[in-house]
Amino acid sequence: MPSALEQSLAANFQSSLLLMQTALTDTPGELWEQDLWPAEAPTHRRADGGLEGSAPWFLGYHALTVLDYDLSAELEPWQPPKPFDENVWSLPARVFTKDELLGYTEYCRGRVQQALEGLSEEAAERPVPAQHRYHATPFAVLVGSLPLHVVEHASQIRQFLTAAGVTVQPVPGDRHYKGA
Repeated sequence: MPSALEQSLAANFQSSLLLMQTALTDTPGELWEQDLWPAEAPTHRRADGGLEGSAPWFLGYHALTVLDYDLSAELEPWQPPKPFDENVWSLPARVFTKDELLGYTEYCRGRVQQALEGLSEEAAERPVPAQHRYHATPFAVLVGSLPLHVVEHASQIRQFLTAAGVTVQPVPGDRHYKGA
């Protein structure tokens, strides 16, 4: 039986990924590539060929890629699944579809389960290696923070949709929620 801490982490990940799933599902096609912050973060191709911006697809891609990458924390080799390995450095080479990102959400659920199952006391205390941006942080501290990043970007997408007049699903966990 998983510990109470592992159950708590699993519930936080499940809620955050469900929130991202509903945000992506609720995004209509005409808003998929529209930037949330067109003045501050317009979608464009960088000189190196990668895309960056603030469209819902990009925020979903970013949140899921960071989650997937940080679950490895440079403690093990990381390779994103196809088609998310189609990138230039850490940026996507193309716009990903809703179905692709929803599939990545499901993939990340499996990654989370795998990471939590291997989160022994020794693994939790292990410092993140020097090549990672959170170097020297205990792995468990990094893992515990990951759902917040997913919630942040899913919430931004939901707020954008609401401002655009889209009716979004109730927040997962709300008594009116029917599932994505």
